[in-house]
Amino acid sequence: MATGCGDNKKETTVTTTDSAAPVTTVAKMAVTEGKSIVITDKDVPDSVSLIFRKKYPTAQKVVWMKYEPVESDELVMDDSYYYVRFNSDGSDYTTWYNNRGEWVKTSTRIPNTSGLPDAVNNTITTQFPGYEIVEIDKENDKNRDMYEIELKKGDDKVKLKILPNGEIYKRK
Repeated sequence: MATGCGDNKKETTVTTTDSAAPVTTVAKMAVTEGKSIVITDKDVPDSVSLIFRKKYPTAQKVVWMKYEPVESDELVMDDSYYYVRFNSDGSDYTTWYNNRGEWVKTSTRIPNTSGLPDAVNNTITTQFPGYEIVEIDKENDKNRDMYEIELKKGDDKVKLKILPNGEIYKRK
């Protein structure tokens, strides 16, 4: 999900065990780091709304937000952004657009490790033994697909961006 990396999260525990990788998953609803304001459909620029409706014509439970980034985001600081949370085909998505109507990225929640490529599961289990998965989001932007995975082991927390081939792209 294209949400921030803050620790301001509403926690709902969901425990799952996958035969391929027995890892406990604790799901949390993330809150972005910058300033997010709920807006109405009328407040969304036409250029953004038209692109969204064209790409996701069956979107339901649509909630628009205007977002002003902070320096810790991986976004251009001079832009304002719009993101929309919605459901399509039974999955929850968050899609981001800049203020010019250009698509930035899309994120969807992965409920458990069975939705991850084997190489990603292997990286988690071999390099982070004993860690619990807190949250998994599949992100795609213009340049790549990756998985943003939050792990914890006691008080130790790790946030990873892992490419589908299992390579760790970024660690926080």
